[in-house]
Amino acid sequence: MRLIFTGILAIFLTASALQAQQPLPPAQTQTGEFVAPKSKPRDINETVIVKPPVTMEGIVAQIFRSPAPLQMINPLAPKKYGSGDQNLSVDPYTGNPEGFILFGIRW
Repeated sequence: MRLIFTGILAIFLTASALQAQQPLPPAQTQTGEFVAPKSKPRDINETVIVKPPVTMEGIVAQIFRSPAPLQMINPLAPKKYGSGDQNLSVDPYTGNPEGFILFGIRW
């Protein structure tokens, strides 16, 4: 009796497995050719990373850019020639000046 039950169960499981594995019919046109399914179009967002430009700073760079380089040492120079603070190296914790920037590259 147990052998008959096991046989029937094996046949039932085999038949259900075969039925479950039958492939779906492919999409076909009227001529019978296979047509692949089309995927939905996706929006592509391209992000452009803009790098900041490389800048040269310091006393030497300012001498070459300035129309009147001697105004850099003039203590009574007009404000349009800039202040001397732009060429000072400052301690970020105390705010005290540490020295002059002769030539620097910032990137």
